Amino acid sequence: MTRLEIIANNTVEEDIQDALKKIEADFGYTRLNNVHGRGHSDPKEGNAVWPEENFVYIIYAEDHKAMEFVDSLRQLKEKFTKEGVKIFALPYVSPVEL
Repeated sequence: MTRLEIIANNTVEEDIQDALKKIEADFGYTRLNNVHGRGHSDPKEGNAVWPEENFVYIIYAEDHKAMEFVDSLRQLKEKFTKEGVKIFALPYVSPVEL
């Protein structure tokens, strides 16, 4: 099992959804809205100076399916060379019981 974290500009969300749906039509995810920060491009702060915002998808998938998602987003990234689209793949660790 792999945890994927996809961080991207709101403007490319529909394209990301389409790319992921080609791999699995009904993939499950958690979406974090109005994400602010700075990577290797301009800051995304949602204010008058830096008006854009990002979102984050968190997806848990079987390892082979996760790598298919990653490959699909690599291809998408070639189309959006100026937009911040990042994906991080982390090994799944079982939740701690409280």
